[in-house]
Amino acid sequence: MNALTLFNSLEAVLWITIGGVVWWNCRLIARYRILGTVSAVWFVLFGISDIIEIFTGAWYQPLSLLLFKAVCLVALVGCGVTYRMIPRRK
Repeated sequence: MNALTLFNSLEAVLWITIGGVVWWNCRLIARYRILGTVSAVWFVLFGISDIIEIFTGAWYQPLSLLLFKAVCLVALVGCGVTYRMIPRRK
């Protein structure tokens, strides 16, 4: 196992774990339940893209992997923006 494969494996575990933590925490607060679930799914999908990257050898090959990663990033940024727009209780 080379360093790049190890890094991608650890990165995949990280993103999938973050997805699990986000899902676990969001289910406790009703106002964040839907957004948290959507965010968790996108984090897990981003982790899966790293697993695919292990087998392809590059994040930009094939082109569909690059597009998949880009869609995941745009969706996660969208979730972050949406989270910031939720009014806070005082």
